[in-house]
Amino acid sequence: MIKYSLLTLGVAVALSAPAFASTFQATQTVEVAKVSIDETGEEIKTFIEAVEISPGDEVRYRLTYDNQTANEIVDVNLVMPVPVEITFIEGSAMTDGISVLYSADEGESFSRRSDVSVLAGDAERIATSDEITHIKWTFTEAIATGETGEISFRGILQ
Repeated sequence: MIKYSLLTLGVAVALSAPAFASTFQATQTVEVAKVSIDETGEEIKTFIEAVEISPGDEVRYRLTYDNQTANEIVDVNLVMPVPVEITFIEGSAMTDGISVLYSADEGESFSRRSDVSVLAGDAERIATSDEITHIKWTFTEAIATGETGEISFRGILQ
């Protein structure tokens, strides 16, 4: 088993005004999926704080944000790296009203998922899930004073 602290992320926050950074708070949580069966026999997936995880476990990296400034904040970008031990689950980073971009080059460049490519020999090809290194959420609307929310992505521990 791996302690989840080995898989915590650095989070990059880019705001329109650096002075806001001290009162715009973001808190990261690493969670592991637990599946249970309800009385009808259906599987129910919940996420709990990860203490230990094992290869094959589904993990969710969640970032909760809170605008405690006196003003709305515009042009917010939040970037989370995908740990090398994690294979990104396609479609798990989608969030309404927030543009999601991906990187396969350690965050040097970002593109829509369908445009993220890697060099394989002399040819480019679309990056696979395990080649995604960073995810970037660009807020298309301002974050109002007092507004809270969250972004997340899921992956599988290799």
